[in-house]
Amino acid sequence: MRYLFAGARAHPVPASAAAVAGLVNGATMVGGAAAVGWATDHVVVPALAGQHVPAGDWWSSALFVLGVSAVRWTTIFVRGVATGRVQFRAQAETRRAVTHHYLELDQAWHRRHSPGRLLAHAVSDVDAQWSPVQFMFFAFGMLFMLFLALTELFRRDVSLGLTGLGLIGAVLGINVVYQRLLAPRARQAQEARGATGAVAHESIEAGPVVRSLGLIEQEDARFTPVVERLRAADLRMAAISSIFDPVLELLPTAAVLVVLATATPRVASGALTVGDLVGVVYLLITVAIPLNVISRFLSMLPMSGAGRDRVRSVLATPAARHGDRELPGDGPLRVDVRGARLVRDGRALISGVRLSLAPGTVTVVVGAVGAGKTTLLDVAGGQSHPSAGTVRFDGVDVRDLARGEVPAAVAVVSQNPFLFAEPIRDNLTLGRPCSEDELWAALRLAAADEIVRGLPDGLDTVVGERGATLSGGQRQRICLARALLRRPRLLLLDDATSALDPAVERQVLDGLAGLGATVLFSTNRPGPLSIADRVVLVRAGRIAADGTPDELAGDEEYRRIVTAYDHDEETVRDARTPAR
Repeated sequence: MRYLFAGARAHPVPASAAAVAGLVNGATMVGGAAAVGWATDHVVVPALAGQHVPAGDWWSSALFVLGVSAVRWTTIFVRGVATGRVQFRAQAETRRAVTHHYLELDQAWHRRHSPGRLLAHAVSDVDAQWSPVQFMFFAFGMLFMLFLALTELFRRDVSLGLTGLGLIGAVLGINVVYQRLLAPRARQAQEARGATGAVAHESIEAGPVVRSLGLIEQEDARFTPVVERLRAADLRMAAISSIFDPVLELLPTAAVLVVLATATPRVASGALTVGDLVGVVYLLITVAIPLNVISRFLSMLPMSGAGRDRVRSVLATPAARHGDRELPGDGPLRVDVRGARLVRDGRALISGVRLSLAPGTVTVVVGAVGAGKTTLLDVAGGQSHPSAGTVRFDGVDVRDLARGEVPAAVAVVSQNPFLFAEPIRDNLTLGRPCSEDELWAALRLAAADEIVRGLPDGLDTVVGERGATLSGGQRQRICLARALLRRPRLLLLDDATSALDPAVERQVLDGLAGLGATVLFSTNRPGPLSIADRVVLVRAGRIAADGTPDELAGDEEYRRIVTAYDHDEETVRDARTPAR
């Protein structure tokens, strides 16, 4: 509750409006009981007794009831609008904080957390965290209303006040027990929602694979246990609610019966008027509303606490460390890797790596699958910090660079390119101001200009989710153009031409040859070797050999890797040649 009120204070204007409206609304509910009681004594009872009721009393009664109702309706409207502003602003700010923090966390953290789980944190956990706000100001006003109601009950009669006090005490006591039983079940339910979201996201992403391999039943069987876990968690919460909700609903009715039983003789003796009794009964029936609201508010706190804990687990994770230094100069970067070692989950992915990239040179990294080529690119390009050793850009340790320095100098193109479901223009610029000439120049360098010209709307063609309307090779070239448009000082290409045929790859490589940036290229295809100033052979996370392509030509493992593609082509040609 302290956390919720702190969040409300961050939006003082709507929070104040909602609080004042809640207080006035609570007062009008007690005022409504007073209006009904006054009308009963001054209009209803005299009229039923056959007495003459002056027109002024009729008008006063009507205006009293209608006036209180009008104020009450106005406060409900103001409170609802103001509460919505507080709740949804708080949700939006928290959601932005969570998603922004995702971008600040390193790749190792993201590898340990599935996209489905991250979605659950940013959506359902944030919603759960702030959902009680919708009843918070209502409940605040209702507490004020209960105070006024008890005061009114004690003013009319001490026994009536004690009955009301007993009712409120019973409701609050039951709610304490309710919360204690509900809290652990709420945490389990929220965790189950996160797990279900993670599996659901993975199932959707793997849809083409599941359908093409006929694994629908197996995927259904994999999804069933997490859904059942969520169903069981929700049922455990519902079981608690099914016991307590009826009790909380019946308590005000029971209090009315007690009042009728104890107050009727006092009305007969003249100690209380009929208007007093009607007002008290109306008040107790009205009290059912605030008690229900308060109960509902309190019942949402366990789920809110569970959501808050899961959100805080993300926000409390230390972000990637940054320094305050800037990169000198603006030309191609010199990269020096000294004794780099990267350990992940207790396993050394690379170890003892020493590598220097001269400014403006093209270095190609080759090696068997799983040898550590991608990890070497991540470390050398400042995308991941080594567990031991150093990486320096133009003599500056990457860890000492200020936030944004590495992304401003380094561009990365992976073998699995990503495009947003936006126009190609927006996918290229990503919000940076660029002229048409700059866009087309980058597309020409990436051999992607003819692709874009052939699309229905050219640069304004909207590609599907993840660029689904384009082929793999087209996506790679568009992503390469996006990287080149930024004029990087260091370009990392992780098998970024794997989906291109040799002729198109040749075009792309010719464009890269005169780029003027330092290029680090991971591939086992022979094409990039034609523009390589240096080749690095990686084996089991270590650099086994390096030199020019000619210097490594005598290495048997190097020859086997770079000629495998040629052998595959010869095998295909032989298979297509008819036997004689």
